[in-house]
Parts: sequence; structure tokens; C-alpha cells
Amino acid sequence: MPDGIARQIEAEGGRVTFARFMELALTHPTEGYYTRAEPLLGPQGHFSTAPRLSPFFNRAVARLLAELVDSWSVARANGAGPASIGGELPGSVIELGGGEGDLAGAVLRTWEDTRPDLRSLVVYSIVEIGAGLRARQEGALSEARRQGWEVRWAADLLEATTGTRPCVILGNEFVDALPVHLVDVQGRRPREAWVTIDRGVGDGAGGSGHVEALPTEIWEDVSQEAEAELLALFGTAETEALRSLSRDGVLEIRPTLRPLMDQITAVMPSGCLLTIDYGEWGVTSPAEDACCGRDSTRGNAYGRTIRGYFRHQLALDPYIRVGLQDVTADVDFRAMDLHGREAGFETVLFTTVAALLTADGGGERLAYLLERATSPSGEALEADHEAQVLAGLLDPQGLGGAYKVMLQVRDWGANQQERQP
Repeated sequence: MPDGIARQIEAEGGRVTFARFMELALTHPTEGYYTRAEPLLGPQGHFSTAPRLSPFFNRAVARLLAELVDSWSVARANGAGPASIGGELPGSVIELGGGEGDLAGAVLRTWEDTRPDLRSLVVYSIVEIGAGLRARQEGALSEARRQGWEVRWAADLLEATTGTRPCVILGNEFVDALPVHLVDVQGRRPREAWVTIDRGVGDGAGGSGHVEALPTEIWEDVSQEAEAELLALFGTAETEALRSLSRDGVLEIRPTLRPLMDQITAVMPSGCLLTIDYGEWGVTSPAEDACCGRDSTRGNAYGRTIRGYFRHQLALDPYIRVGLQDVTADVDFRAMDLHGREAGFETVLFTTVAALLTADGGGERLAYLLERATSPSGEALEADHEAQVLAGLLDPQGLGGAYKVMLQVRDWGANQQERQP
């Protein structure tokens, strides 16, 4: 384990929740995965994302974002919410964690071709903590900026909203990186995963006796944050009631979701939150499932999904290569909905990426690509690769079904306060 992360854990009492360990592994100022300068995506990186792999996915998201901006603009023109304050400040699309700029770049290229009118109406902002990632984003968006699109970077939501009225906040594979608490509900009382540091002695170079810091997982009483989240999600922290909800006896919960929703509400009293990520809608009652048009017979939806990715290889052990591998866990969209409703948001769309792309003409695009892939042209290989990716994203039983889309809207007519510089 990197010494800076180990020392931070020791400075916090020598024991931290797994959620805090995950947070440090990903965002430590100098040794976290997202703050390092190494490439994350592509052949030299650790994983690939839909924006990097599929132009059709990017175009579909660009069109959806344009529709949301249009709806916000209509409300503004009709005197609801933002329009009631005047029309001086531009609207903004704020992306939470922009990766290497693939999605932002593709959105602005699509808008340049199809919606150049948005250039004078929308600021595209990226909330990014990693200096290396920001540098790559700036490179990916340099052409869009030369074309006149206004792109900004910020360290947090408060900075991102200064001088604009946010109308859409976008998180593409963002929530899965928020830290999770691991709670075991198999025994008489719940126990939580904590991480301590074991300073084992290694041989070191030339038998120097270098002391290596090793993370060690222990299971002890649940933290206050985890207990509060259990009560918020399930109304109980008793294992007898919680045990039936889990496939494997473990619950993954994200108490940070509520503070995130509160931050979004504070900077965007009126607008929408678009989340695209891997995960499921957690266990619900039949009445709740019927309300949302869901199948209540699907069985337990909770369990341990925490995993890492290193050089495009799945790593089931999150305690190896700390700070060098991605660490992620599936999103509980039921928790997103619950915390969103408490913050004033209404979930108006929850579907799969497969359904979103199918509705956007994905089947026709796939047929076109397959036809090109069999042609003798020099583009056949590229068309075949794009077709394979798109086929996966259109598969409701595969990647396209695991990848979800959630749209949460906060009343356009709210009395939104503009943020001035």
C-alpha cells in the first residue's frame, strides 16, 4: 500500500471503514487512483467506457441532453423558475467526473453538427479533482473550445455553478465510484468491514528490512453512518429483517448519496440529474414495484459487488495494488430514488441503456454497421468493431441491461437563485 494512504489511515486512529479506505484509494491527493497522471482508459489504461467505445452511445446521450436543455429553456421562456429571475446568465450542463473527456467531447461535436444554437445558450462544466485527468480533458475538448463552445472546469459543484444556472447535472459512471460501506447481516447483529494497517517486515532491496504497509480487513460494529443509512433505506438495522434482502449476506450501502443530493439541491433548486451507471433497483415491496412498473418476483438485488479493474482485468480483491487499480461497486438506484425524493427530486425515467439506444434507432444503426462490415471497403474492420460494441449495448440480457439510465427532475418552477461570480 502507498505509504501516504497508510499514514492517513493511521492518523485517523489506525482503523477506518471500508468506505473511507475506498475513498482514499481513489482520491488521495497524491496517491489516489484518480489523482495519478497515468491514463485510465484505452489500451494503456485499466478499463474502457461506453463513451470511449461507442459513437452511437455518445450521440444518444447528446440528443437526450439537448432535449433536457430545451425543456429547461421552454420553462425559462414561459416564466417558470429560472425565467422568473431574468435571462442574463447561461444555462449549464455539469458533468461529474469527466473521465478523459470522451463523453464531453462527443456531446459537443454532436451539438456542433446538429445543434449549434446551443453554443450561445449552454456552458459545459466538468467537476474534476485529478490534475492529470483535467489535462487530458482539456486536450480532448480543445477543438470544441476553438469552435466557440464554452467549457469550464471546477473542483466542486459550488465552483461549477458560479455564473450560470445549472439545468442538467450528469453523472456517467460517477456514482459507482462513491465509497460503499460493507455490512454483514448474517449473524445476530450487523457487522461492518473496517480496514487496519499491518506493518509487516519485507526483505527490501538487498535485505534492507523495508517495512511494508498492508491493509487488513476486520469485521466489527457498524459505524454511525452505516447504521443511519440502514434505517433510511430499510427502516431497521436488525439483521433478522435485513438478512432476506441480501444474496450473500452482505449489504453495500452509500451514505454519501444523501449529502450529494443535498449539494445538488443547494446549487440547483430547479433542474434535473441524469445518472448513467451499472447497478440495479434494490429490493422493494410489490406495491412499490407496481408503481414503478417493475417485476417484484426478481428476488434479492443486494449483495457484494465491490471489485477492481487493473489493465482491463477484473480484480476481485480491492486490497491489492491500492491506488493503482480502479475500485467500483454497483449502484443501488432505489437508494438514489429515495434520497432524491427526500431532496425534492422526482424520478421520471429509469431504464436500461439497451432500451434507450433501441428507442434512438440503435437497431437500424447496428444493421447498417453490419452491412458495412461485410463490404470490401477499408472501413470494414472499424465498422465490425463498432457493431460488436453496439450489439453489446443493445443486449438487455448483457451489457446494455446492466447499464442503467435514471433521470430525476426537480421542479422547473422552483424559485431558483442564480449564483453570481
